[in-house]
Amino acid sequence: MRDYEVDLCEPIKEGDKSYVPLVRKSLDLNCHLNILFLRQEDPGSLVLQGGDVDNRLKTLFDALRKPDPDVAIRYPQAHEPLYCLLESDTLISGFDVDTDRLLFPQSSDNSEVFLIIEVIVRVLNIGPWNMSLLGS
Repeated sequence: MRDYEVDLCEPIKEGDKSYVPLVRKSLDLNCHLNILFLRQEDPGSLVLQGGDVDNRLKTLFDALRKPDPDVAIRYPQAHEPLYCLLESDTLISGFDVDTDRLLFPQSSDNSEVFLIIEVIVRVLNIGPWNMSLLGS
């Protein structure tokens, strides 16, 4: 048996930028997201104000992944490397969304939301490089 040594924190380099995603293809991982979506809208108005659910979720998934190179050029990183959840949003195997009303005092921005996201990381192919990520 060969000894495998994988640096789980090894950055992915793209040009002069570095990214460290937790869920990445090289580790044979994907994830499932359980999302609690709290908003300041009246019950039943999720689609009417602030965009539809599909667009809101796409924006969230884009924020959780390593940015595209053309986007990364326009927005400089505050820190090197940039830590993110996903190498690609294609590594999201599924998601569940529950919506409810945000009970904080009304803010001036009606599009403000509060999200609670549970991430369930799954190992796709077991190997020495990802055995430590198997849960109990």
